Amino acid sequence: MKIVFFGAGNMASAIFTGMIEKGIVKPEDIYITSKSNRVAAMEFKEALGVNVSYDDAELCKDADYIVLASKPQNFSDVAKRIRPYLEKKTKLISVMAGIHIATIQEEAGMENAVARIMPNTNAMVQYSVNGIAFSDDFDNRDELIDLMASFGKNVVVGEDGMDNITAATGSGPAFLYYIYEQYAKSLEELGFSKEDADKLTRNLVIGTGKTLSERPESFEKLRTDITSKAGTTEAGLDTLSESKLQEIIFETLGSARDRSIKLSER
Repeated sequence: MKIVFFGAGNMASAIFTGMIEKGIVKPEDIYITSKSNRVAAMEFKEALGVNVSYDDAELCKDADYIVLASKPQNFSDVAKRIRPYLEKKTKLISVMAGIHIATIQEEAGMENAVARIMPNTNAMVQYSVNGIAFSDDFDNRDELIDLMASFGKNVVVGEDGMDNITAATGSGPAFLYYIYEQYAKSLEELGFSKEDADKLTRNLVIGTGKTLSERPESFEKLRTDITSKAGTTEAGLDTLSESKLQEIIFETLGSARDRSIKLSER
């Protein structure tokens, strides 16, 4: 299997690093090219044993997958590079937000099978949540799903669901980081030092995540299990309920989804 990455940024590197570390793909079967990040590309070659090339004909020859991981505004330039050498058997995998499957096929000049994927930054620790949308002609979908499982969990959606995935999981880590940030600041206001507030918040999040990974109960059940009648937790939850937190989160996700839709219209 030959997998070519056009782009070597954080998301691309998280993907191919996960594939290598899980033993799903051999380093020598991965090719990367990044004209804007040549130093990083060479560092990945030295650290992981992947191939680095700027010969587009060599990159495209016999490629099973080409991963389009450039910035969306640079896609037209990448498409011009691969168009003369693209083989029909090659599947195109887009990590670019807001670029539709039809646009990718049109720019590439051939109706190659295309999958749009939306990982998130947790791919860097192999705990991403990945949205995947396939073109109708994409065969052997399980192979790509297995490849992506090397750096996270997968949810397959129609292309019209990608804007929701972008909001829910692509932007999701930033929304949660913001909540954690405010939690730590509130601990400081309670009187904790900045160092202790950071330590308490980080370990609270890590421990809660560990619990979620090991207990299958619903979020509601886990919450009610530690909520005593007329206790401190109930008092705090009452305040959260009065602040209409769920409405705020829904509006946050809606704003991110709407921006994703706008970006795809450009």
